[in-house]
Amino acid sequence: MHMPLTKYQGHQKAFTLVELLVVIAIIGVLIALLLPAVQQAREAARRSQCINNLKQLGLAAHNHHDTFLKMPAALYNHNNGYAGNNESDQIGPNWAVKLLPFVEQSALYDLFEVNENNANTVDKWQRDVTLPNGQYARAQEIPAFLCPTDAASKTPYSGIGGNWGRGNYAANGGFGSWWSDGQALTPNGYSQNISSDGVFTVNKGKNMSVVTDGTSNSVLFDEIRIGEVATDQRGVWALGVSGSSIVNNFSRGDCHGPNDRNSNSDDVLDCQDFADGRGGCWENCTNTQAVARSLHPGIVNVVFVDGSVSSIAETIDQPTWAMMHAVNDGIPYTKP
Repeated sequence: MHMPLTKYQGHQKAFTLVELLVVIAIIGVLIALLLPAVQQAREAARRSQCINNLKQLGLAAHNHHDTFLKMPAALYNHNNGYAGNNESDQIGPNWAVKLLPFVEQSALYDLFEVNENNANTVDKWQRDVTLPNGQYARAQEIPAFLCPTDAASKTPYSGIGGNWGRGNYAANGGFGSWWSDGQALTPNGYSQNISSDGVFTVNKGKNMSVVTDGTSNSVLFDEIRIGEVATDQRGVWALGVSGSSIVNNFSRGDCHGPNDRNSNSDDVLDCQDFADGRGGCWENCTNTQAVARSLHPGIVNVVFVDGSVSSIAETIDQPTWAMMHAVNDGIPYTKP
């Protein structure tokens, strides 16, 4: 006798609205917990790349020194450092242009047609930099010159005759006297000093022998932030003026420490004047200078003359910061 077959019909329970909301809430909590870790990992990778860029620039500067027995000049100024109101008639090739062959950019360097052994190339430079080849070369993004944390690199500077590419690293012009080695123009026509106690100065490259404070104690390049609008000339790698590719830490009364929170300010947050009266604070001003700054939380990266890179806390005291940027002041300090 065969029993009749019956079809089993199972009952599938659906999600209730409450259960769905609970699942969504759990997913949201997990994302909230994981997202900061992901962001921190990404920033750590960007910071590591920035450090590698500075190491590459340090090596490039040493290779330049080995080749020419000197560092590149901060810039060339054919009027002996004293320029008129039109900087385009005065400023020649800067250190970044001179280092192009040493950061695997020889083809780009050749477009500028710079004569390394002749400081009086400013007139020719001004012609070349405005011709099609020069315009193309100066507008390029050079990976070794860019910190990946700073998204402003995608906004070229357009204040002088077309686009100029951005850069996040500036030569140490020192903390010296206003009148030590001549002055560099800014696009606004102000004269600013490139002082003698830094690694770089106007119209001449220094030999390593001048770094008597020790190559591990003297800063070679600082990290800087790029101007966020097209008319802000801070962070322009091929433009040899203070604030574009040179950190000149004694000019127009600005403060000297790293990393202000305000993107439109040159100065440090809650900065103090030096004991001798230098360095008054000008808050919230957009002008033609830049101190060492970054978008890395709490720090600024610098490379020393010996090629080592340090992440300097933005809370560093100003006297120590100043001594780090002098190559021959003879004052000992504890390296942060």
